[in-house]
Amino acid sequence: MKHKLIPGLNCLWAGFTAFTFPICFLLIYLDLTGHGKGYSYDLGPEKDISVMFGIFELLVWLALALPSNIYVLRRAAKKNRLLLLAALVLYAALAAACILAVFGGWGKYAKEVFNI
Repeated sequence: MKHKLIPGLNCLWAGFTAFTFPICFLLIYLDLTGHGKGYSYDLGPEKDISVMFGIFELLVWLALALPSNIYVLRRAAKKNRLLLLAALVLYAALAAACILAVFGGWGKYAKEVFNI
């Protein structure tokens, strides 16, 4: 049972981190660039706090996402190269699904993140 439970939980967690990756990227990017409250608002003296908060967010996200992703990708690579490719495509598809479901499309996401 244990040999099936741990990989299953890691796959679920990797899927969750894949789906929430665009949201986390948005929050971390805006905080690191000093636009934590949006592009139209000037943070002024709060910018250094925003950057430090962005660094903290990045470290937390890396600590939560990387171990399960590395575990899943290594396990897939040991089984079959095609399975590794399928895992990477699934990761990208979940991230794209989040962009389409939460933000309403690529254009709106690019406007939110990069102010295009």
